This record gives sequence, structure tokens and C-alpha cells, in this order.
Amino acid sequence: MKHVEAGGTPICLAHAEDGNFYALNDVCTHEEFSLSDGELWGMDVECPQHGSRFNLQTGKVTGLPAVIPAKTYPVKVEGSDIYIEVPD
Repeated sequence: MKHVEAGGTPICLAHAEDGNFYALNDVCTHEEFSLSDGELWGMDVECPQHGSRFNLQTGKVTGLPAVIPAKTYPVKVEGSDIYIEVPD
């Protein structure tokens, strides 16, 4: 996982076990900690502070204490370039 900025939005970019790249907002919805500093567990990212987990594909909460899903963004890979679509 890696922290990147896309259009001024903090993004957690993850290369998952399925070989695909996923992007979700890098700020945990439980408390404002960087998800990219956490750990990847299969298709979930775990916040380093309190252990909230979010699904990389949907942003859905898969582990408490968070209850609000993380925002996800479409990712496109072209050769060695990765593009993240962030709304204006």
C-alpha cells in the first residue's frame, strides 16, 4: 500500500492479492488516521490506529469500530502508469 495524492485528495493505493490495484480515501472514517500506514489483509485494508477494516473493492466496513464506509475510486492501469479517477 502507498499514500498518493490525486487531485488534492489523499488516496490509499493498494496492490491486492488478486493482482489488481485499488484506491480508497486514505483517511479512516472512524478517526483521522492514514489507512496506507496500516496493513493489507486479503482484500481488506486495516487502519493502524484502532483496527477498523475496509474492503478494497467496495469501501464497505469489514471490521469495527468504523461504521461509515470508505470512499473508493476507479483505477485504470496503462502500462506502468496508474490513473485514479477522483471527482472534482
